[in-house]
Amino acid sequence: MTTREKLQSMLVNNGMFESQAKEVMEIAIPELNNLVEDYQITFDRPASEYPSVIYDILFLAIKPIALKWIEEKMPMAWYKPMFA
Repeated sequence: MTTREKLQSMLVNNGMFESQAKEVMEIAIPELNNLVEDYQITFDRPASEYPSVIYDILFLAIKPIALKWIEEKMPMAWYKPMFA
């Protein structure tokens, strides 16, 4: 499992379909890469390269991106509160 796949699975575990999680990740990856200056997150490398706490932090950064996507595309989604 890659870093990207792990983050996508976290979105899916909070109620999104896989296709929706992929769309959110397309938006989120550039944003996540801007979080830290002079460092690029390795999304296509094994997920085991980062400790689990990093995924918690990255997911906190993804949640508002996902919420914005939900509000624009599926405002009545049952899982919307999971990202609020």
